[in-house]
Amino acid sequence: MRGLEACRSDVQNTERNGRALILKIAFRVDANSEIGTGHVMRCLTLAKGIQNMLDASDILHSITFVNSQESTLLQERYGPCNLNHEVVKQIDSNVEHVDADLWIVDHYQLDETFEQKLSLTGAKVMVIDDLANRPHYCDLLLDVNFSDRVNRYETLVPPKCKMLLGPEYALLRQEFYEQPTVDFIKRDPVRVLVCFGGSDPANMTSLTLDSIASIKDVQLQVDIVIGSGHQTKRVVIEKVNQITQITEHNIRLHIDSDQIAKLMQKASLMVGAGGSMHWERCISMLPALVVCVAENQVETTRCLSKENVCRYLGFWDQVSVTDLARALVFLLQSPSTLQAMSECAGSIVPRHCGTPCVTKHVLSLLKPLPLQQA
Repeated sequence: MRGLEACRSDVQNTERNGRALILKIAFRVDANSEIGTGHVMRCLTLAKGIQNMLDASDILHSITFVNSQESTLLQERYGPCNLNHEVVKQIDSNVEHVDADLWIVDHYQLDETFEQKLSLTGAKVMVIDDLANRPHYCDLLLDVNFSDRVNRYETLVPPKCKMLLGPEYALLRQEFYEQPTVDFIKRDPVRVLVCFGGSDPANMTSLTLDSIASIKDVQLQVDIVIGSGHQTKRVVIEKVNQITQITEHNIRLHIDSDQIAKLMQKASLMVGAGGSMHWERCISMLPALVVCVAENQVETTRCLSKENVCRYLGFWDQVSVTDLARALVFLLQSPSTLQAMSECAGSIVPRHCGTPCVTKHVLSLLKPLPLQQA
């Protein structure tokens, strides 16, 4: 891809003249207790990939995350990642005060109207989506969903738009690519990982804990993962302590864990939501019981369930404590079934693609830019 090579050459030329090129990239993304943290987390992953690639090429850059004022969950992560942060009043507020050569938009409530305004500034535009329910005006579109439909965006993007479609482009953190492949038969056969994302708006973590408490047939090793922004964090903490006291289950609670990849490598089964965690589970070869907590998770979850990657239990308001407990016991007492699911999961997300591949496509959009004084 010529974009990064052209940028590197231009930087070298400008350094001879005593000036330096600064590439400016901006993300428009939100996170709050209602929409969750998944959009920001995958954008942070992509931002890190861009930083790494530009740093390796000695290209100066500046990356800014733009949130609306009611959706700044996870903003504390921007500073430690060397990211700038801007807040706008409303979701569709004008962002022309943010200077950017490339905009990356990951937002279900923004479409071609917003994106075209960005393009008119001369910036390139990338869109991250998984709904395929509205038109976009962009140069690059990413949708990692696993779908029965070949190309859902054919009539929704301009002819010039390059599309990256499918799980091979999943934006996973580096630790998922670095983790060694663990033979499934060497994993703890009764170790369960529970995670419904950072905010868990449906509070499925509590329901899962109630299901675990009701299980008497199997003594479980359980890792519960929640974010510090979980709406009922105190309830979860109390339930973990209570269940540990009244049952033989060994339950460990992790808050804002940075060890998700390792926890997935140790578990034999996960209970969680759809969304981006599908791809983390797949590259970790981890079978799952999935409860969808948002409508946009349903189609991909159903497709993956047909492929024997996971078991779809239903939408969050349709799943009972008993339903989940029965499914847990059934799978944990069927190691051959779990191993078959693990092998199917491992075939979905290849280790040689993902974030590094997407990063190269993103940077290929950038051509030599007007020079700025260092």
